Amino acid sequence: MTLFLDANIIIYRVETVEPFNQQVVAVLRVLLDKYPHAGFAVSRLSMMECLVKPLRDQNSADIEQYRAFFVSAGLQIVEVSAQVIEMATMLRARHGLRTPDAIQAASALSITGPVTFLTGDRQFGKVPGLNVHLVP
Repeated sequence: MTLFLDANIIIYRVETVEPFNQQVVAVLRVLLDKYPHAGFAVSRLSMMECLVKPLRDQNSADIEQYRAFFVSAGLQIVEVSAQVIEMATMLRARHGLRTPDAIQAASALSITGPVTFLTGDRQFGKVPGLNVHLVP
């Protein structure tokens, strides 16, 4: 089992945005109890989505925390490959997702094996084959 983290989930955790951070922690506890050997994955796009605001604000503490997160041992980073872009294009055309969301969904769908997509965005629920777990 792979737990794919949408950018908003990463932001809640890294910046400890409350009350969302505690909700993410609670959901992760439940999922890790159910799947104790689960791995974590993110899209390379998430690095950009997460770092823009801290870079703009020159918030070196948050920049450092994000950089540490993205080099965490065992974290799988799905590259934005030609195949991911092709799938994202189809998802955007068929389901009306915004471009970044389509890339996130395509990144998760490109992983072999069972994947649970953690997000706070209900729009992902309309993507067939994407096992979405909403964090309230």
